[in-house]
Amino acid sequence: MIGSIWNKWDLHLHSPLTHLNSQFNGLSISDYVDSLASHELALVGITNYFYFAERELEAVREEVGRKELNIAVLGNVEFRLTQQNKDGEWINLHAIFAEHITTDEINNVLSRLETSSTGAHGQSVYCCQTSLDENSISIDEVTVELKVLVEHLRQNFRFGIDYLIAVCPNGYGGFRPDASGGRSNAVATEIERNGQIIFGRERDREFFLENIARYEGAKPKPVFCCSDAHGFDSDPDNGRYSIGENYTWVKAKSSFEGLRQTLYEPELRVQQTDNFIEKNFSKPRFTSIKLGGEIFQGQGIRFEQQSIPLNPNLVAIIGGRGTGKSLFMDSLHTLFHHSSPSDNARAVNVESLNVTIDQGDGSELVFDSTDNNYSYLHVSQGDVQTFSSSPSDLSNEIKRMLGIHDVEFDPVVTAAITDNIGKYRGFVQYWESTDNQGNRVNTPDYQNNVIEKNKGLMATITNLHNKQLIAQYQQNLKEINEKLALIGSIRELIAEAQRNVKQVNVSIELINRKLNLDQQVPLVETSGTEDKLRANLGVFETEVEHFKKSNNDIVEQFKKQGITQDIASLLDKVSEYQLAIDTAQSKLSEIHNKTQSYHEYVSSRSQLVQEYRGFLVEQEQGINQRFQALKEPRQHWNQEQNQLVASILQDITIIGTVIFDAERFYQGLEECLNRGKFRATQQQTTKQRLLDMFLVDSVDSFFSLVAGNKQIICEGKLDENGEPIKISIEELLWKNEYFNQGGRFELLNYLFSPESISSYLYVNADFEYKGKTVDKLSVGQRGTFYVCLKLATDPFGSPFVFDQPEDDLDNEFIMQQLVPLFRIIKKYRQVIIVTHNANLVVNTDAEQIIVAHNEGEVISYVSGALEDGKVETGDGIKASICNILEGGSYAFEKRERKYGIQHHFSGL
Repeated sequence: MIGSIWNKWDLHLHSPLTHLNSQFNGLSISDYVDSLASHELALVGITNYFYFAERELEAVREEVGRKELNIAVLGNVEFRLTQQNKDGEWINLHAIFAEHITTDEINNVLSRLETSSTGAHGQSVYCCQTSLDENSISIDEVTVELKVLVEHLRQNFRFGIDYLIAVCPNGYGGFRPDASGGRSNAVATEIERNGQIIFGRERDREFFLENIARYEGAKPKPVFCCSDAHGFDSDPDNGRYSIGENYTWVKAKSSFEGLRQTLYEPELRVQQTDNFIEKNFSKPRFTSIKLGGEIFQGQGIRFEQQSIPLNPNLVAIIGGRGTGKSLFMDSLHTLFHHSSPSDNARAVNVESLNVTIDQGDGSELVFDSTDNNYSYLHVSQGDVQTFSSSPSDLSNEIKRMLGIHDVEFDPVVTAAITDNIGKYRGFVQYWESTDNQGNRVNTPDYQNNVIEKNKGLMATITNLHNKQLIAQYQQNLKEINEKLALIGSIRELIAEAQRNVKQVNVSIELINRKLNLDQQVPLVETSGTEDKLRANLGVFETEVEHFKKSNNDIVEQFKKQGITQDIASLLDKVSEYQLAIDTAQSKLSEIHNKTQSYHEYVSSRSQLVQEYRGFLVEQEQGINQRFQALKEPRQHWNQEQNQLVASILQDITIIGTVIFDAERFYQGLEECLNRGKFRATQQQTTKQRLLDMFLVDSVDSFFSLVAGNKQIICEGKLDENGEPIKISIEELLWKNEYFNQGGRFELLNYLFSPESISSYLYVNADFEYKGKTVDKLSVGQRGTFYVCLKLATDPFGSPFVFDQPEDDLDNEFIMQQLVPLFRIIKKYRQVIIVTHNANLVVNTDAEQIIVAHNEGEVISYVSGALEDGKVETGDGIKASICNILEGGSYAFEKRERKYGIQHHFSGL
């Protein structure tokens, strides 16, 4: 059974057998029942005055059964009291009888009820046709005393089980007092005290839901709009309508027990117009789940093959230990591969699993084991515990709930930092390159030594006879070497341009495929540049040939001048020495340029990493802005929805906070350094020694370090004043004794790479709950906070599935906040809970209860409504709640006492 759903009820309408004012014009009971069905009435209160016609109720019930209609028929006897209202009319009162009470039983009891009338000789007149006929009294003349009537009903029927009383504040026979008050006020109060149900109008709803302006101790009471139909003629001015014209929407099983349920929940269960939230608010929901077969592959436990319809509001799944109540939830979780942030839900491999979903507009989707694309809010058993135990995990979950996902640091800046670090590393490796003898070759000293050495060698082969020719030959070689270097650079540049342009154009083509035709991006074209480069290449190649020819001419001049030494060997040495000099000169220029670039790397690296601070501030502000936006009323929500979210958030504060995790920072820092220099001593731990050296203990001191400020204290280094000498991080990077092989570059990455920085410098969503910071909250209070925020960030929409909320939440929160919250939120979204807490079932007024059973490792489910069954006989849902749930009987008893119907709880 789907539980409590909305249906049309009319508790006050007459049948063709009514004693007075029948306007059915000979209509048969069959036609009458057809009319009830055509107006989609699910429960009717067949009404007659003072007593029923013979078998009146059975005639209607039997015809309903013969036509196989789902219409519940209650008896409603209308009495006129001896008390008069402000207009001098006899006040009306109605006794509504349960469906198990027959016409004869009612008439027999009422036949012993004395009226206020007496016979010709003063004898008593009773509420039955025989007594009225014997005394020649018309039924429209009869009245009864209120106290006599109430006492007679109590003595002969079980109050709240066999009957309830309805009173009418307005219209003909209404008890509403006049403005002057006085006795009419006392009469009105007395009558209302004796009534549990109000027959009234839509505008009476709020008055009877409030205790103010009525009487001390007044309880909220359900208001039922009724037709008082006597036929098909309508007289709205006198509160009388034709069948189907005036009715009440009731969310309950169409039965007397369902009627009694409205006494406990007059606001949630009864609506007087067609315009109410649950009828008009479209919400996606699970409409049914089909289960069957093996649950865990290779294990004996299995589901009985069955289809379970699901109520659109609050579904509570209950059962003893090991009965499979959570397996119901786990099946949903597994089917949709739900992206639960924790792994607490069990993965079940249900042999046969099928879920139907109403998308909110009446259209349906059906999912089986091959489908998994549906998003809803699922909190598995243990999820709350998982997050509430770890403030860091909870912070990440808070950001996710606020819609703040992992934000990537500016990829352009990241690429620039990566490129910078790579080039820096390249310079260090360049600077530290050595020859076979271990001499650093890429230093000015080394290259100047090469120049001086080769200049000296050149002088040894130069004399007065060959000086001029060698000088010319030497100059030509210098020009040739420069031109060849340029030619090499140009060829390399052309090749690099071709490679890069090809790569860029591939990316452009990928972008163009995603753009509209009129937004196409033209490809990069470098042919003009390459043509110019090749033209210069030709010029330099021509010049090289020119200087080579000039040197050939010099060789000839050597011969003409009669220089007799070995010209070839001489000029080879000139070429060798000059090449060494030119190469060294070029190296000096290269070293100068690379050194300048190195200083730029150091400077720009510090500037680039400072942008990470802005990134952190943006995240911090983003959290604050999202939380403030969460608290703002939404235009597309109604007042109740906005008030609900505001009430959920009233004890919550969320603040973005930049966190420097010193513990994690120094753990990573230790990995980059020569640990031998930082071993723990009896006086200090490794972390303390590192902290004393780097002096980084906050966000500010970290960014001071990477900005290049002098704040690192090296052991044993003092200035002239005896103070420790402080150096910058760049200076430390050149002190090899502090690093193992590669450690210098590991430290560089650790301090400057955004990916590394994020491990110890990040933004947390810190929070307070009821004025307490996270470190002062119990795990249960953290769990309460977690659930509140989860609902506040996603309050209305897809179904909300929660497995055993009471396990990790404070009981005070459950009673004071979660129960009232569920009572409202279920109007706007389907809520499915597994619970062993009776308060979460009874006090939330769950519309559907699903009871899990395990018989011989076969899991099955029985569903129904709170109003199903009796405790005394151990039948139905109500008995299951009392037998299974903690405090089940007490929860029912407490509710009975609240509404004054506790006297017969044992018969519920």
